Amino acid sequence: MVTEVIACFSRKRVFGYSFIAMSSIGIAVLGFLVWAHHMFVAGISLYSALVFSILSYLVAVPSAIKVFNWTATLYKGSISFTTPMLYAFGFIGLFTMGGLTGLFLAALGIDVHVTDTYFVVAHFHYIMVGGAVMGYMAGMHFWWPKISGRMYPEAWGRLAALIVFIGFNLTFFPQFVLGYLGMPRRYWQYSPEFQVLNVLSTEVQPFSLSVICFR
Repeated sequence: MVTEVIACFSRKRVFGYSFIAMSSIGIAVLGFLVWAHHMFVAGISLYSALVFSILSYLVAVPSAIKVFNWTATLYKGSISFTTPMLYAFGFIGLFTMGGLTGLFLAALGIDVHVTDTYFVVAHFHYIMVGGAVMGYMAGMHFWWPKISGRMYPEAWGRLAALIVFIGFNLTFFPQFVLGYLGMPRRYWQYSPEFQVLNVLSTEVQPFSLSVICFR
């Protein structure tokens, strides 16, 4: 969906379409092989951990190919900042952020430190929620007028895209800091020094969701 939206609103052919298509297959194949990076602290052998660490790093290669090709498609394009395009930009940003933080989890030493902390929660949501939702919203705003014959208010659509992007980052970016500082996930109570970041993370989320529902 993001590839279609970016090509349409940059008025250019997709740069390296075959590489984007093959990178999708690469992510699908490698994605089945990285599950054990969640088990670095479970007592698996050093050699097994090393193999899965390398596989986890390799997932970044096809993911980076997609981001670079999308960016190359935008280069010198006639870009229209419509609602679908803003959501596509948001997707690229969140997807890139999630991918870069995944490199930390692929490193044996760092993963041991942040396993089962809010760092993992933030990384997962940047990929599976932030990226997926922004891509889904881009596709909805792109195809829904063609499907239904009704056009949404463009100004409200752009404002919603901006609020959702900012709200998502205010919700989940503090969790990277919380996880790095050692706060475990799935705990309802936390130390006083984590108060500000937890309040920032939990109070913004309902506001962002309410914007999506309002739209």
